[in-house]
Amino acid sequence: MTTLTFVYIFFGTAFVWKSAQKLEKYSVLSASKYGMSPFLIGSTVIAFGTSAPEMLTSLFAALDNKAVMVVGNVIGSNVANIALVFGITLGVLFFKKEEFLAKPEISLNLIILILSTLLICIILNFDPFNLYSSITLLAALFVVIVIWYKTNTGNEPQFERSKEKYLLPKLLSSLAFLAIGAWLITKGALNILDTLGLGELFVGFTVLAIGTSLPEIVAALALASKGRYEAVAGTLIGSNIFNGLFVLAIPGIIGSSYSHNYEWNPSLVLLLFVTVVFCLYIFLRTKTPKRASLGICILLFISYFLSLLLVYLY
Repeated sequence: MTTLTFVYIFFGTAFVWKSAQKLEKYSVLSASKYGMSPFLIGSTVIAFGTSAPEMLTSLFAALDNKAVMVVGNVIGSNVANIALVFGITLGVLFFKKEEFLAKPEISLNLIILILSTLLICIILNFDPFNLYSSITLLAALFVVIVIWYKTNTGNEPQFERSKEKYLLPKLLSSLAFLAIGAWLITKGALNILDTLGLGELFVGFTVLAIGTSLPEIVAALALASKGRYEAVAGTLIGSNIFNGLFVLAIPGIIGSSYSHNYEWNPSLVLLLFVTVVFCLYIFLRTKTPKRASLGICILLFISYFLSLLLVYLY
């Protein structure tokens, strides 16, 4: 593996890390300034900002006809979000001796997350790179946004109007740097694929997924240290739904092709497992607040490292 590959991945990750934060910030400020409703800002603008790294790396991979890498990116990002990001959150809360309590309103989103994960499993076991599969995923995302609108009308978060100047140029520049970062990570991943002969799924699951999940890991640490664990949980739910229903639709839209041999099924089973554990844990904490569980934290970490082993072996 050449030094250039490490340069691609290092600078790509650095660009994604910094520009993803700026993109989310300027997206919200711009949307608020130009009169978008709080609901649309929360459900689309912020969702786009947090999932933009996965979207762009997946787009570049699909354009290079590496559709399996896209699948690895989606599954790997979603597993990392729960097993790593939420696991880290629980670990921080445990050592701070804080209780975990979730609002009952989160239960609907937990159900949506499980159903969207099941839909991902179904799509990936039939014809994931077909245009009709992509349309199905996007239609499901549309239904989710409608449900969010119906259940949040009158209860939306409020965003202050910003007086900051040059918002649009700042937004476009952050998007441009994010695209550059995503391209560099994808380029590095393709170099690893060519040099080491590793499988597309493994490279997507590790290099792409970890590189694009770093901003969320850092944000989770910061939020958990301030006790804002509900913000972490809400962000992860939205990110996983958006990754599965939007990002996974990219290969079918691009027109990628692949002879399916079910190589991602073991990692899919693990994704479903950690999703159910995550949802059950939060649902139970809507009824009884308890100290954050170190046992669940360890279980999630073990699940993540097991997922790495599974994608490597298969």
